[in-house]
Order: sequence, then structure tokens, then C-alpha cells
Amino acid sequence: MWFMDILLNQKIFIVKNNTSLTDLLTQIDVDTKYIAIEVNEVIIPKSKYYNYFLKDDDKVEIITAVGGG
Repeated sequence: MWFMDILLNQKIFIVKNNTSLTDLLTQIDVDTKYIAIEVNEVIIPKSKYYNYFLKDDDKVEIITAVGGG
């Protein structure tokens, strides 16, 4: 089994090869309801999470919406 490093919210994180964004969210236990994901400074639509596979050294930012009033 092969592994690769990604930068997840500015911290090094190790994932398996062929990890999709859906797999990553499951691994770190994040709900997709109020988030956006940016990979290498490009926003990835939620409809693409399942088919978007990470590559070594990708820079991933998970942005969580915060409500207020």
C-alpha cells in the first residue's frame, strides 16, 4: 500500500493513494453540509468530491461556514 503527503489546512497529513475528497472527509469525520473544499486554490464542487482524487503534495483547505447574527 502506498501513501502520500498532502497539506490539509496548513498541516501535513498522510493519506493512502487513490484517496478521494469523500474518503478524506470520512477519514477526518467532517460533515459536508456546511463546508467548501479548495484544492490547490481551486474550489471543488460538492458533486465532484466522490470522483476527485488527491495527488501527492496537494494543498487542501476545508472551509467551514459559521453562522451568526
